[in-house]
Amino acid sequence: MLPARWIDLRRAAPLEFHAAYAGLAEAQDAFARPLVVWGRVAAHVSLGQSQTLAELDPGVAVPVVRRPLGGGAVWVDEDQLSYALVAPLRRAPRRHEDWYGWALAPAVATFAAFGLRVTRVGEDLWAAGRKIAGSGAATIGRSAVVASSFLLRFPRERFAAAVAAPTPRYRARVREGLARAMTDWAREGAVPQPEAVAAAFRRALASELGWDAVPSAPDAREAACIAEWRRELAEPIETGGRRRVPDGIKLNAALSLVAGEHGDATLVQGAVPG
Repeated sequence: MLPARWIDLRRAAPLEFHAAYAGLAEAQDAFARPLVVWGRVAAHVSLGQSQTLAELDPGVAVPVVRRPLGGGAVWVDEDQLSYALVAPLRRAPRRHEDWYGWALAPAVATFAAFGLRVTRVGEDLWAAGRKIAGSGAATIGRSAVVASSFLLRFPRERFAAAVAAPTPRYRARVREGLARAMTDWAREGAVPQPEAVAAAFRRALASELGWDAVPSAPDAREAACIAEWRRELAEPIETGGRRRVPDGIKLNAALSLVAGEHGDATLVQGAVPG
C-alpha cells in the first residue's frame, strides 16, 4: 500500500480550496506522497483555466474563481463534496488522456458502495443517462492534479442564473437543458451523510489506487505556496474573450445549447466545438 495524505479543509472559501490543491501540488517533489484535498466549498462559479467572464452573466451573484485546471464553467457549493487528487507525475498514467479513468475510479467505486451505478464518459461521470460529476486536470509543478466532486444536490436555477444569457428565453432554455443534462445524488437515491461518503472514498482510494490516505496538514513550505497561489487566483479575470462554445454552453459530453434567432436557443445532441 502506498502511503498518502488526506487533507480535509472542512468548510472552505472558494479561493482557499483552489489555492490549496494548486499550492500543495506546486510544493511537491518527484517522490512525494500522493495527497487528496477534501472539503465543502462555499458557493461560487469555477471557470476553467482558459475561460473569461464572457461565460457569465454580468450580475452573477456569487464569487467567481478561475481555477488552474481545464474544463468549463461549473457551479460549486456546500451541497457538493469537492476533492482534488495530487500525485507526482511518475505515479500518474503517462498519457494525459488516461488520467481521468485513473483518477475517477475511486469515485465510481464510492458511488457503487452506496448502490449507485455510475460510469465514466470521457472526463465526466454519468448516472442514469445524465452527468453527475465533471472533472478538471492539469500539471502543476511536478504533480498531476485531477479535481471533481460528489454532487449531493445541484441548484439548476442558481447556475442557470449565473451563466451568460442574451434573453429570458435563452435562460429558460438553459434551465431546461440543465434538467436534461445533469443529475445529482438526491435525484438518484437517498443522500448519505458526508462523513460516510468521505470514509467510503478513502476505502476506494485504497482499493482502486493502492493509496493509504491518512490525515495530514500542510507544512510551512506548502503553506507558503498556497498563499502565493491565493494571491495569483485573486487577480482580476478578463471580461472579454472567446467563449468555450461560441454563442452557447456545453451542458455535458453529449448535449450543448446553441443560440438561435430572436434570442432563442436550441439543444443540440452530439459534439459541439469548444
